[in-house]
Amino acid sequence: MNKIIIKGAKENNLKNVNLMILRNKVVCFVGVSGSGKSTIAFDIIAREGQRQYFESLPAFARRYLQKSNRPAVDEISGISSTIVIGQDRIVGNPRSTVGTLTEAYTYLRLLYSRVGLPSLDSSYYSFNHPNGACHKCKGLGRVIELDPQKLIDFTKSLNDGALLHSEWRVGGRMWSIIRATHYFDMDKKIKDFAKKDVEKLLYAPKQLWQDESKYGANKWTYSGIITRLSNKDRHDRDELGYLKMKNCSDCLGGRLNQKALSVKIKSKNIGEIGNMFLPTCLEFVKSIDLPQAMVIKPRLEAQLKNLIDAGVGYLSLNRSTETLSGGEARRVKLARQMGCDLIETIYVFDEPTAGLHPKDIDKVIKNLFKLRDRGNTVLVVEHDPSVIKKADYLIEVGPGGGKNGGMIIAEGPLKEILNNSDSILAPYLRNGLNDSSTKEKRRPRVSLAIINARRNNLKGLDVNIPTGLLVALTGVSGSGKSSLVEEIVDQQGGKIVLIDQNPVGTNKRACVGTYTGIFDAIRRIFAKEHQIAASLFSFNASGACEECHGQGYLDLEMNFLGNVKIHCESCNGSRYKAKILGLKYKGKNITDVLKMTAAETSELFEDTEVRTKTQLLIDVGLDYLEIGQSLDTLSGGESQRLKLASKLQKKGEVYILDEPTSGLHFADIEKLLMLLNRLVDNGNTVLVIEHNLDVIKNADWIIDLGPEGGEKGGYLIAEGPPAKIAATKNSDTGRYLKDLIKS
Repeated sequence: MNKIIIKGAKENNLKNVNLMILRNKVVCFVGVSGSGKSTIAFDIIAREGQRQYFESLPAFARRYLQKSNRPAVDEISGISSTIVIGQDRIVGNPRSTVGTLTEAYTYLRLLYSRVGLPSLDSSYYSFNHPNGACHKCKGLGRVIELDPQKLIDFTKSLNDGALLHSEWRVGGRMWSIIRATHYFDMDKKIKDFAKKDVEKLLYAPKQLWQDESKYGANKWTYSGIITRLSNKDRHDRDELGYLKMKNCSDCLGGRLNQKALSVKIKSKNIGEIGNMFLPTCLEFVKSIDLPQAMVIKPRLEAQLKNLIDAGVGYLSLNRSTETLSGGEARRVKLARQMGCDLIETIYVFDEPTAGLHPKDIDKVIKNLFKLRDRGNTVLVVEHDPSVIKKADYLIEVGPGGGKNGGMIIAEGPLKEILNNSDSILAPYLRNGLNDSSTKEKRRPRVSLAIINARRNNLKGLDVNIPTGLLVALTGVSGSGKSSLVEEIVDQQGGKIVLIDQNPVGTNKRACVGTYTGIFDAIRRIFAKEHQIAASLFSFNASGACEECHGQGYLDLEMNFLGNVKIHCESCNGSRYKAKILGLKYKGKNITDVLKMTAAETSELFEDTEVRTKTQLLIDVGLDYLEIGQSLDTLSGGESQRLKLASKLQKKGEVYILDEPTSGLHFADIEKLLMLLNRLVDNGNTVLVIEHNLDVIKNADWIIDLGPEGGEKGGYLIAEGPPAKIAATKNSDTGRYLKDLIKS
């Protein structure tokens, strides 16, 4: 069968969709946020492909695999085993690295065991094995230590609260002990202390003191702040802000013990190679011309090249996977798959170009077509025009999001989509975004000065960030953008409103309404209407159905099969006790309201505080979200806009957004640009880390970093308005921007 056939798809918001998808093609799903494209690609095709494959395995093996249920479709055929490369970050294991995930480090270990001198067994080169792990950092390559700069405000005196940790608050016991030692001038600013006094304040060993004053014998123990905190078995959550990670002084980040690090190839140990940026690592491997290396070299070189071609050449093999962004994790997974020789497999990608500079996108597109040319089907949920225009086939879902989506509005090759009058995408592919650059020229008020920034790969950067403008921070992947933002946040502290793409929550009981405070306001209105407690209208409190505890369904364990969710018969899926459902506001009970979109809720609760709160969701383009929608169902882009909505009413702030266009359709980007400009017009400064050229073009000011990623990045290439960047010859951003401005 050369087609994937879906009939009667009703999963999530899909409206009884029928679809026929050609196999062995690159097929791109497009549509506005919440339209249902991810539901088709991931919740139906990917889930069913995995489910059918798992069901073909013996029952004993299935007990160790993730369980899932058949999606809500009448019929599905033409499915084969699927591999999903989604938006999720790789978290939870600091021992997992780029090298171990792709198996490149396994080949490197074999290379050292064959070629390195003196010769050792392969286990000695594993930082996850007792033979190889560094004795100090236990194979992690980094150690946690307390940061004096975060513990002390050096501009203050001890009497003025220079000690920032709560244990040493002014008037507290630990502060009083410091005063009782008479070691320090309590009114002198810490920055004016002699070096030996700062050392004594921070690192003094434990000492027993006794006071024989008129108040009677009193004994206590004094030790330096870091000495005391370092002796704790574990740190409280409140102390995490005072900690920093640094390379282990024994292995210098190589993760291995000295015996393993003493083995060299061409004067380099395996720790040094593991810490190299990938292009440098590849050159080193290529330079080894010993006969015993020839069997291993080709696989290692191929995997390193796959990583570089995936756009993550600025990483190292020893880079912990838990430090990777969602976009970096996707590209590392893509590189791993490029090292496989599977055929007749369905690959499902969620925005593989997210977080990539236009310069790097072509590499990803080539890899997608390589997978297709091997005889695989490649399904891509994507918004980038470069991918969309080169795909073999397009499926446009819409027309809106949420309840207003879930239909196929156009499908076919690019030419047919461009000529389809129903397509929402077609006008944007032909003409791009509406140009908002005619807005009145804004002038910066003052600048935030960042001096000599050296975090990660930054090369002593001096940058002035103009306030009162829309500022775009640009550059290829790994050029230092995120490092500069970390520096800004550290230096400017409370002035910054940071809005990243981390999930807003994973609790299935938390919903859009609870996160934004909309549901609290709704419950207060219901309570006032019926003169009863607001807690009765919470599905997490006394109003919840006693049978399903406010979930609306019951989980039934089916052992080797997937768990089955059974509709709760007691509350009929409403989550509430029957008596609560009889209480209404304008003809709607509390469950009816939870099923309403933000736009519908705004109309129902006009002239109330609910209207004000829902308007914020509408302003960020989330009008289609249901008030009761679980937070764990939101995409990264939706999570980010939800955070933005919760902070929109602030003024005089510096907003920093991390790739706010990720996951957004052209129509959504237009709304976002209007919103960002409104924030600036209201007296705020907006700094966006961004690769989208339409957003960059519409910025007032651009700060471009580069020229490359990793060790070749971290320099300020250019700064100024878009026209200046477009005219900068050595700016990759400028080169692509110039083409856009010309068109």
